[in-house]
Amino acid sequence: MNRKTAQQGDATITDDFAPRLFAGQRLYQIVARRIARMIEANAGDPGWHMPSERELAEELEVSRPVVREAVIALEMRGIVEVRGRAGIMVLPARPGQINFDLAGVDTGPGPFELLEARLAIESSAAALAAERATSYDIMMLEECIAQMERETEVVLLQEKGDRDFHMTIAKMTNNAIIISMIEALWSQRDESVMWKKLHEHIHAESVRPLWIGDHHSIVSALKMRHPDAAYKAMSRHIKNVINELLEADERGRFAP
Repeated sequence: MNRKTAQQGDATITDDFAPRLFAGQRLYQIVARRIARMIEANAGDPGWHMPSERELAEELEVSRPVVREAVIALEMRGIVEVRGRAGIMVLPARPGQINFDLAGVDTGPGPFELLEARLAIESSAAALAAERATSYDIMMLEECIAQMERETEVVLLQEKGDRDFHMTIAKMTNNAIIISMIEALWSQRDESVMWKKLHEHIHAESVRPLWIGDHHSIVSALKMRHPDAAYKAMSRHIKNVINELLEADERGRFAP
């Protein structure tokens, strides 16, 4: 399976992280069912253990983000539990048929599908914003970062400064369609049960400095009125988010 990759720090991010649609089903849903059948098939083997996400991705020939979404879907249904250093633990209940129509369970786009859309749209929006930035806009962005730095006790998904920062850049484009698209993506993120579950595995104290630093880099590019630099800075930030969502548990498992 050919897969393009981009190096981001010490980690590798796959470019094909987006779930695909098959007959109305998302790929992570199909993968979740396959993993559930794997668990059921090995239920009688006391020596069997759940493969890691990397091993599952290789065995099932899908990307890591798709496997992560599948594991989160199984965790939400009480079939597995991700336990940091211990990895993916199978819970006592037998999986049976997985129902993706259960009330209160996320059936919309997966987190990485939303991030792929953000990567495409917000990076381009930042480039356009760099061409149209005013001194007032830059001051507003700096105020958003200052608020992010004060929100140390706020749950990651409830940070107002972060959302205001990205929406300010959207508004800097002066393009109503871009603004509505970015607002819709953030609204879907806020309403996604899978997003909330996935963020339970993030160590906020360790990622906040990185993400705030990313925001400073974006503002620096906008100050220079440099579209290409703004595009790259926004792209780098969203890829850092993707990377952290993929690697958070694994770092915990293998940390000394």
